[in-house]
Amino acid sequence: MYSRTPRRHSGSEGVERVLVQVFGVLRITQYLAAGVGAIVSDSSVYLRPELVLGLYAATVLWSVLLFGSVLRGGRVTTLAIVADVVIMAVALVVVGRLTAPGEAMGWANWTVAPANAAGVLAVVFGRMTLSVPAVGLLAACYLVGVSRDLAAEPSAVASAAGNVGSLVLFTAAAGFGATWMRSSAQALDRAHRAAIEADRLAADAAARMASVEARDRERMRQYRNLHDTVLTTLTVGALGKIDLNTEQFRQHCDRDARYLRSLITGPVDAVATDLSTGLARVVRDLEALGLRIEHNSVDLPTRVPSHVTDALLGATREALNNARKHAGTGQAWLTTRGDGAGGVRIGVVDRGAGFVPSRVHGGYGLLGSIRHRVIEARGQCEISSAPGEGTSVEISWKT
Repeated sequence: MYSRTPRRHSGSEGVERVLVQVFGVLRITQYLAAGVGAIVSDSSVYLRPELVLGLYAATVLWSVLLFGSVLRGGRVTTLAIVADVVIMAVALVVVGRLTAPGEAMGWANWTVAPANAAGVLAVVFGRMTLSVPAVGLLAACYLVGVSRDLAAEPSAVASAAGNVGSLVLFTAAAGFGATWMRSSAQALDRAHRAAIEADRLAADAAARMASVEARDRERMRQYRNLHDTVLTTLTVGALGKIDLNTEQFRQHCDRDARYLRSLITGPVDAVATDLSTGLARVVRDLEALGLRIEHNSVDLPTRVPSHVTDALLGATREALNNARKHAGTGQAWLTTRGDGAGGVRIGVVDRGAGFVPSRVHGGYGLLGSIRHRVIEARGQCEISSAPGEGTSVEISWKT
């Protein structure tokens, strides 16, 4: 009667269910009208009333079983359509023949409306190679059933032609309506699939873009670390501002060599992740390069995210590097303290030559290695300076 198919959440599936429901209700209406006609008719119009009414009850039961099965999750099959058409064709012939002469064209012949229902089922849910012969068979069986009335009363031909025309036109209209609904649902399905594919492509593009941005951020981080460590050491050595034969300079070279090695052999981070320890190391490194640092540290938090620690240490190192290279005094003051709520404030001050901040553009110095790093870690950075008045770098980060 029906076959089960996997559940699919699509517009096409929804339309098929709506079609079953609509034409199921239509069939109920047609059978109710036919039943009323049969019941109100005088039983004497039937040569075998028990057979005529029993056949009506059998076709109603068949319809209930058919549409009940389909609504429970199946689909109308070719076998179900053939069975429905054959049952109705038999009823058309039998009821027409068992109706008294002159009555087969009227309400007593209850098979006309249900014949339309069988034709609709074939046209809406069957292939054209099945639906066209099915409608033709139903029309022919109707004419066979009422053939005695047609022979006895030629004027009844018009009524018979009207019933046959109704069968053909009604089923054709139902078929066109179902075809339109299905084509609309398929268009919606295609649009939905296209939207899903577009979303997938957009998500893939976003993922690729995020990957590229992550690589760029990592590359920039490595550039800054190279600037703050290896390049600074090489610059100091090249300018002859420090004795290259000291133990401190050799330690700097060893540290920088280990950092370069880590870039080649694996993701080993040469920058300390503990803020307090990292700041002490920054001070030690810059003092080894000849900068005198007055360091005052109070209540630094112990749980600062590693990426924030990395940014703060890099910014502090570069601020001290700039004081060492450009202040001209060889001395700087470093103040680091916690804000009591897990945040950090860092100040780097020198009393050297100073500069005009508006004239500094780009590079890996004040803007690249200090301000941008802090901003990327969602912190704040204020750089104040003027010629002859030294430089002040204020860094803050809050949880």
